[in-house]
Amino acid sequence: MTAEFSERPDWPAWGLGIAYAVAARADCTRRRVGAVVFDEANRILSTGYNGAPSGRPGCLEGGCPRGRLGHDELPENAPYEDPGSPGFCISIHAESNALLFADPVRRRGGWIAITHPPCPGCQKLLANSGLRAAIWPREPAARQPSSRVEWEISAAFPA
Repeated sequence: MTAEFSERPDWPAWGLGIAYAVAARADCTRRRVGAVVFDEANRILSTGYNGAPSGRPGCLEGGCPRGRLGHDELPENAPYEDPGSPGFCISIHAESNALLFADPVRRRGGWIAITHPPCPGCQKLLANSGLRAAIWPREPAARQPSSRVEWEISAAFPA
């Protein structure tokens, strides 16, 4: 029996599908984010997901101050990046992890697929990454690769 397929996903939709699979490895009680870095020829260079630094206990093991708090226990506007704050998060973002393991020369001119919009800090990392574009779903929870944001990095950070 031969399976029949009526359509083939375009590169961005395919990339987002892989990013969602990568996100399943995330070690966070609040959000699972995945990222995949591709070269110019659409070959996978690296993947990343959000979680604690390698070798350290993460949210799921009780290692993150923010992750130990229930959603109703987290103080409003609790600083995310302040190590002394009850809202401090130890997680390395998916985009950062993916960039750390992608060869800087091979990723030049490539793109990244991310399951969620990048935060301002990750936008800055992407601006200096050599990648030409970042793609994420317009509605992350809907997981609809056809409705997506295609962000031309150089246009957002002009020279």
